[in-house]
Amino acid sequence: MKKRLMSALLVTALVAGITGNVFTVSAADPGKEKVELHLADMSVYGIAIFNYAKEIGLLDGYFDDLDYDVDVELSEWASGVDQNTAFAAGEIEFSSMGNIPAVSGAASGYGTKILAVNYLYDNEYVLAARADSGIKTTADLKGKNVGTYVGTVTHYAVAKYLEKAGLTLDDVNLLNVGAEAVTSLRNGDVDAVPLGSVVAQQLEDEGSAYILDDDQVPIYNYVVGREAFAEKYPEITEKVLELINDTWDYADSHQDEYIKFYADASGQDVATVEAAWKDNFPQRYASDFSDDDKKAYEEFVDWMKSVDYVGKDVDSDSILDLSYVEKISQTGDEQK
Repeated sequence: MKKRLMSALLVTALVAGITGNVFTVSAADPGKEKVELHLADMSVYGIAIFNYAKEIGLLDGYFDDLDYDVDVELSEWASGVDQNTAFAAGEIEFSSMGNIPAVSGAASGYGTKILAVNYLYDNEYVLAARADSGIKTTADLKGKNVGTYVGTVTHYAVAKYLEKAGLTLDDVNLLNVGAEAVTSLRNGDVDAVPLGSVVAQQLEDEGSAYILDDDQVPIYNYVVGREAFAEKYPEITEKVLELINDTWDYADSHQDEYIKFYADASGQDVATVEAAWKDNFPQRYASDFSDDDKKAYEEFVDWMKSVDYVGKDVDSDSILDLSYVEKISQTGDEQK
């Protein structure tokens, strides 16, 4: 399958923070109520499920069976923080993002709810130090410059890696390096950063970095939706969750094709992604919370409260709405 304009889209996304309307798909049925549906990706981080749905042609006519004329627009964003701002402005309806922006946005009055588990970052993030820094263990980071993208999943990853070494965020000089983590590490601006495992392995292989810790930090990615839209259009909301799952069904059965797409979307080397995912192809379906998912979620919200990232009075259940994913799960069971 030919790759289409992804590189150009990513350049625009990185420069501007977003691209406006990437493309539009509409049934154009004058007998139906027209509904604009804005779906958001962060392809620079490999979160590109909606773009992949477009790539494989799944978006064409996908919503035609509903009683609405659905006009689909895709946009690219640099981070979950930026997506939350767009949610608050009513510019997007659905996205998938890491646990920190998902919880902080829903708890901060941005008008969002967490609708489903999208996936668990198993060994996706590791903690890496600059090769010539002299740092050999996480404990060595006390008083050092540690970079992260504040307010994103990498922020939480740093906190958990430090915690394992008996340190806290207050024990290091935490610097917000945004999406420039690799450049900051190479330039010596920071001594260590959390990196995607694929990128970190590339840097270690070339002698630029040393992986300090690659044990699993349980970081979740959630499907997030704008509450007012979901309540007004529950059928469209359920269909969006089904779109994610149908797209992933295709990806799972065309793994080589998806790996090439993912590598292009995230700017990584195909061979490196292939090696990282050998016998471990990720599963990224929109699904209901298991008992383990719920426990991890509640522990995470408690951590957010402990570091004052959300108010102490935030009720973890109040920012969830799993009714839509439960509905499609029930429908799926009935069809089996």
